[in-house]
Amino acid sequence: MKQNSRPRLFALSTRTFLVGVAVLAAVLLVLPASWTAEPTSDPDLAPGQQLVARHRWEKAESWFYDFVKAHPQHAGALRELGLVELRRPGGDKVRARQYLERAAKIEPDNPIGMFLLAKAYEVGGDATWGKAKEVYQKLVDMGPGKDDPTRAAAVHLARFNRALMAKEEGDLDKARGLLMQVVGREPQHAYATYELGLIAVQEGDLDAAREWFEKAVQNVSLWAPTEAWPYPQGRYGYVRENAAFELGRLLMKTGEMERAREVLEPISKMVEVRAKAKKGHTKPPPKAPLEGIPDLRFEDAPFYYAETLVAAGRTKEAITVLKNFSRMRIGDKDLRTKARSRAKKLR
Repeated sequence: MKQNSRPRLFALSTRTFLVGVAVLAAVLLVLPASWTAEPTSDPDLAPGQQLVARHRWEKAESWFYDFVKAHPQHAGALRELGLVELRRPGGDKVRARQYLERAAKIEPDNPIGMFLLAKAYEVGGDATWGKAKEVYQKLVDMGPGKDDPTRAAAVHLARFNRALMAKEEGDLDKARGLLMQVVGREPQHAYATYELGLIAVQEGDLDAAREWFEKAVQNVSLWAPTEAWPYPQGRYGYVRENAAFELGRLLMKTGEMERAREVLEPISKMVEVRAKAKKGHTKPPPKAPLEGIPDLRFEDAPFYYAETLVAAGRTKEAITVLKNFSRMRIGDKDLRTKARSRAKKLR
């Protein structure tokens, strides 16, 4: 299934984006210290990069557009302009791809340009999904090289994105291999450990899945990448919640209902708060092309939490949780209907 046809695990980061794409040599085992399209050492681009750092998207777009008009062969400025289109609310993903393709013709092996072009193809949906896979794979095959932290970081991110594509295509061996390379370079990578847990579930290895999910929950606070947008659809914040949700369901499968209840209870309560907060919301503002649709599977936690309450003999509490869940506007609609029926049977 292609990217634009289903949600994945993505959530809007609460951290700010920093200017520049220069990667400090001392930071070889984590994400780049900052990821825009060009190193801040290029004085010609500094004014536009400062606008990007302040999220002045319209002004940044206008500045880089004028710069590219005056310097049509400046690959760095074209990459910046493409990135602005990908990251600004309501950005034009088609124009972003066109700018990045122009930059690629000028500097075809620039690792930042390759990664950004792959992102532009990725958000383009089914029509360009295959091209995204090809560019990611080219970066993976290129390898991190030596003494080039920028290239190493681009390859690191490409491995992760390519792994998710392999997983979607059912090639779990390839996906696992790439994700293991990711955690090999960045052991606290919560997103990768979460995905490894999902793969283990698909393969029926519940012990391994439990280990990966527990690591994901623990690693989120330690991982905290400076930049969120390089990940698929620019979202990663619900790793902890989704990993805890999957861990709780796995514990239910293995009969560890008390432990499952401990894991699912805080997630269930958080969902109740989210449901109340969502009431009365107006139409959301336009999104950036990189944002996409988050995977909010953890919003189904109340249903499964209620089952752990039933197992503990706390039937009245379970009925209340199920009733509340059935009235929510979040979570799976069919499961909310099932919760209503389940509550009636428990009376």
